[in-house]
Amino acid sequence: MKALRTKLSTYAIALLLTCGLSAPSMAGSSDFAGIYGALWAAGGGAEIDGTHTTASSVNEDGDDVTSGQIGGIVPLGGYEVGFNLPLGNVFFLGVGHSWVQSGTATLAHGVDTNNQTVGLADTQNAQGDFHLTAKGLKSVYLMPSISIFDNAAVYAKIGRTIADTELHGDATGDPGNLTGDTWGIGTIAMSPTGIFVKTEGTFTAFDDIQIVGVGGSNAIVEGNPDMITGSVAIGYKF
Repeated sequence: MKALRTKLSTYAIALLLTCGLSAPSMAGSSDFAGIYGALWAAGGGAEIDGTHTTASSVNEDGDDVTSGQIGGIVPLGGYEVGFNLPLGNVFFLGVGHSWVQSGTATLAHGVDTNNQTVGLADTQNAQGDFHLTAKGLKSVYLMPSISIFDNAAVYAKIGRTIADTELHGDATGDPGNLTGDTWGIGTIAMSPTGIFVKTEGTFTAFDDIQIVGVGGSNAIVEGNPDMITGSVAIGYKF
């Protein structure tokens, strides 16, 4: 995930620089200036990469530590509002807020049967079965953008995302809200009437979380959730 995030950031910078150097004279940031709103749909992949620790005599701390990675694909949908501010002939800055109205991502599903089973395993119908899900994602963001034609632009996205978590099953210690940093790149195609279509790919790295008391024991599951989404939005610039 770290390698992917680095590649995504590098690609976004290179894309913006290239478009800025080659932007034709007919490009105009003023075409995108103003308030906008949009509805969007996305496919998201979420995972948690971490460890499951139980009491034993395996390592030097007297714990049995196993590691794993679990996640899945989930459809998401929501809306966003924002404002584009021209900063030059071709450059403009977008500021916005987005909400997820539908879709729940499973971050972790595991078991701890008699303190012996890996807590990040996708095993069902066993003692200590639990699910950790994230929903209600909300983001605030900045979008440094470049107009490459009168009706087209490319942008990079930098933002902060928060999500609500729900812990179900035989475990305690709900980690509460998730917070994380979001990076992305995208394109905007807009008609003369103000209707636009936006495509976007983003990566979100959430802060570390911890789940304790799996299966009524002293087992601990901890790790850092990540999420990748690809979305298409249809909106209107006022």
